[in-house]
Amino acid sequence: MTSEHFPTPTPAELFKIASFNEQKGVWFPPLVQENSLKRLETFEIREEDLILATYPKCGTHWMMEVLELMKHDGNVDKIERVKNQDLVGCIEFAHPPDFQRTVSEALENEPSPRFFSSHLPCHLLPPQVWSKKPKIVYLTRNPKDAALSFFRFFNSASGDPATHTSWDDFYDKFVSEKAMFGNWFDHTLGYWNHRNDDHVIFITFEEMKKDLRSVIRRLQAFLGLTITPEGMERILEHASLEGMKKTYAKIEKEHELGRLLTRAGGIMPFLQKGHVGGWKTIFTVAQSERMDKMLEEKLKGTGLEAHYK
Repeated sequence: MTSEHFPTPTPAELFKIASFNEQKGVWFPPLVQENSLKRLETFEIREEDLILATYPKCGTHWMMEVLELMKHDGNVDKIERVKNQDLVGCIEFAHPPDFQRTVSEALENEPSPRFFSSHLPCHLLPPQVWSKKPKIVYLTRNPKDAALSFFRFFNSASGDPATHTSWDDFYDKFVSEKAMFGNWFDHTLGYWNHRNDDHVIFITFEEMKKDLRSVIRRLQAFLGLTITPEGMERILEHASLEGMKKTYAKIEKEHELGRLLTRAGGIMPFLQKGHVGGWKTIFTVAQSERMDKMLEEKLKGTGLEAHYK
């Protein structure tokens, strides 16, 4: 299937910097509109909801697949993929071309237990998240690698290399207060401050790369799931990069929404290289040192500096 089910402006129009809009002190791409954020203020949260919160390009779709596999003891063919195109995307998204249909509206009619994702800073999540206390899995990543991945993803949206944003310009935006979805530091620290809440678990991309089995065990305890020894091996197999590529290829070939589930706007692949330390190929010494200084200043005394020194 192609993206013909999902009428949309060109990816370049959805992601070009000139089209960003500021809502509640945070800058967003057109997929996040005032009306979609307004709906979240009264969105009815259920205690049995599971929410995956991430800063963009920190392993969102990897963790989504891990959680789905865990719920099905690693049986990838038992995962029920989304069939309603209005449910595709984060809860804060509004669908083009007119941005009147929202993911949150479609979620209201979904049966429990619901599983959805968000790139929102924690203070913009539906308020009931903090009173009804659904399970929240927060995933972050070294901001340098997140910046590189976001940059590649951002420019892949444009069909014309002449319209690409330069790395230097993107970097300056990434570390500023005008970064898309807020900057990494404020976003990550917001959720880090909730890490000891009973309904929140904080995980890093680097932990997943180093020892995915241990991360799955932590998630298993947090979510109260049963995983058999055989199921664990199936999860590890299907959650590997090669395993996910096979799964995504099958989805694109057989699922009615096809590439909408594996590519942003049906065009930009969600799966990239998934490397740790890839930032070294593009950061200048000055850029690296500037971000190191920001990490030191913003994370000092939080406990998070142990992860990202």
